[in-house]
Amino acid sequence: MSKDAFSMLVDRTGLTLTDDQKAVLFAAWPMFEAMIKRATPPMPREAEPSLIFLPEVM
Repeated sequence: MSKDAFSMLVDRTGLTLTDDQKAVLFAAWPMFEAMIKRATPPMPREAEPSLIFLPEVM
């Protein structure tokens, strides 16, 4: 992602950030992208919560 595109995304959030603050966030952006990719991989159907949840029946 380019700095201009990142700046435009930040501006759309409504936050009032300085150019220095945007630069710090932009420098950390690749780390956030990597974390998102690791945290949200496609899950198999067997991992669906309704299939693995076993309610206790009293």
